Amino acid sequence: MISQALANLVENAIKYGKPTPAAQPLGADAVAGSNGREILIEARREGGSVLLSVTDHGPGIPQADRKHAVERFVRLEASRTQPGSGLGLSLAAAVATLHGGELRLGDAHPGLTATLAIPARAGTSDRLVGERPASERLAAQTPDVPQKVA
Repeated sequence: MISQALANLVENAIKYGKPTPAAQPLGADAVAGSNGREILIEARREGGSVLLSVTDHGPGIPQADRKHAVERFVRLEASRTQPGSGLGLSLAAAVATLHGGELRLGDAHPGLTATLAIPARAGTSDRLVGERPASERLAAQTPDVPQKVA
């Protein structure tokens, strides 16, 4: 589910980001959509949280509209000309909440940074040898939710 939430954030960044100038090369950790839009995807651990961020250089979301933007079926005025149902950010926020985290929306000057902040499991960051399979780890994190492991 976290991967789907991250995919929704990337799709929004592709849809609303502005094209990258042709003379500007992409950074090593940037991804360009087929339309030449630059998107930065980052994953890092900060304190007790894992932060998964997607940054674009589009119009962003004004501070006053951010709380409303994560509600189901909400389409802000600037996005009404784009296809979509208004579920992408609300789904990402719901997945973050289900995992005990939150979706944070911030300014990228210009653009938007959408961050899934998910609590990190204690003691798993350095363990590689003898680590449990992903399906067992996911089931342990959310025992009441059916899991689908790709």
